[in-house]
Amino acid sequence: MAIDFRKLFDKALRDESKILRPYLYPDDPDQSFTLAVEETYLRLRLARMFLKDRRVLFQTKYPIFHISARFNGLDGPVETNFVVRPETAGSEDKSDLDDIVVLDQTVFGPVLYRGGDLGLVLGLYAAPSEDWAKRFIELAEGVSKLTLNAGLTTAISVANTIKGSVESLVNSDGMDLKLGLDKELKQNEWLVPGYLVMIAAPDDQVPHDELTYDGELRNSDGSIYTDHDYIVLAIETSNHRSDWQGLGYGRMWQELMKKAGEAQDVQSIKEAYLIFSGAIMSSEDLSWDDRSAILQQAQQRIKAIREVRQADDFFTTLEGMKGVDDMVEMEKLFAVPEELDSAGSESTPADLLDTEWIE
Repeated sequence: MAIDFRKLFDKALRDESKILRPYLYPDDPDQSFTLAVEETYLRLRLARMFLKDRRVLFQTKYPIFHISARFNGLDGPVETNFVVRPETAGSEDKSDLDDIVVLDQTVFGPVLYRGGDLGLVLGLYAAPSEDWAKRFIELAEGVSKLTLNAGLTTAISVANTIKGSVESLVNSDGMDLKLGLDKELKQNEWLVPGYLVMIAAPDDQVPHDELTYDGELRNSDGSIYTDHDYIVLAIETSNHRSDWQGLGYGRMWQELMKKAGEAQDVQSIKEAYLIFSGAIMSSEDLSWDDRSAILQQAQQRIKAIREVRQADDFFTTLEGMKGVDDMVEMEKLFAVPEELDSAGSESTPADLLDTEWIE
């Protein structure tokens, strides 16, 4: 019989004390913000978590954080899942545990924003420490970490594996939901750079208009807010993916540059470039600006390498006979660029896929 995770989640949230109520603290509250479709990358980071007087919950269990995100992919709605075990603060026997600290843990993205809202179902669970339960959690956490250095297709394909591990534990009464949120982050209303602070208390008990967040949730007098449990998600946006090399394209780049430097025939270089450019142009993980920037830099590097190769002293340069400086410059030509050129481009897809410039 299939497990209806959503029903189990909603049932647990009938307990009002478990409901997290969200408040948005934008990076720039006085500035309107619009997410540019197909141009902006979106990332969520688990920035902070505070539990007030929750010692009893984790005396025999340990905390697990799970987030399920629903959003628009290239061909329609998709879902990703992520599981992480937060670091706990307190003594080893947990007798004085009253705080959980999580810093800089990416739990979603970066993903190219394709419009619409972002649906979140997230929860903090108390998981049993028995071996059978640990196997489910370790599987879910291990697969989750793999998605951080993979493309969206991979993250989507393993989403059910991660979610299934959580469902199995919840359905067996082995894992209890302690705090949860089911929220649609509306486009340009909730989906703006800043912090989503989720507090486990009714609205009338939270002075949210007086609170600020600077790495700590603070009261108006600057003191740290400790009246209720809370979880903080950082909402981050960017115009470029600094980790594009980790999506598999860094290895392809190196193979292409090696071919440009070693191949005797131009046709084999053209074929290698077509493979590389085709992979970049068809990527659902990269914006047009990033795709064009990568291919423009690839063309520039190949031209430079070919110019050096056609010089009379090419092999002398490679062997280092002209000194260390020459070798350093040569290695720079082959290296994967750490940053993409952010300058605008008028190149068309046909320009970027063309190989006639290779000599």
